Amino acid sequence: MRAILLLPALIVLIAVAGCTSAVSSFSGLQQPLNLNEQAHFENNGYAFAAAINHIEIKNNQTIIVTLTIENTGQNAMTLSAMPSLNDPVGQSYVGQTLFFSQIAPGHTSTQKGTILLPEGVLNQISQGSTLKFRLQGTTPVPYETAWSVDLTNLPT
Repeated sequence: MRAILLLPALIVLIAVAGCTSAVSSFSGLQQPLNLNEQAHFENNGYAFAAAINHIEIKNNQTIIVTLTIENTGQNAMTLSAMPSLNDPVGQSYVGQTLFFSQIAPGHTSTQKGTILLPEGVLNQISQGSTLKFRLQGTTPVPYETAWSVDLTNLPT
């Protein structure tokens, strides 16, 4: 009889623990980074740093983002990175997914991705935008980070 009573309590504890760990692994709840800062992640023996190397705008409609992943852990890793540009009023523009294959420990990989904006949107986006990346590795819980970006004043 006690086992039957303990089973629902155990299920609730496992569900709460799972939700807590999923929320805490999202760095999207933190303040956006500056463009010169790296995002650092570590989970289950995998560790890496992500940095934006360069952002450029082509034809007032295409944003090209260069992202570097440095494997700071002990295991080789594969990642995908899904970029999105979020303007100050909450509109999100999703870009193409970048794939980082088999990055050995101590090595880096750099990929370029694009975010295509609807015509005329670039003129409306100014300070207060964020460039967000959702990174997915071998774990079921993704990593998230964002950088503050002012598309009217990009570093050269």
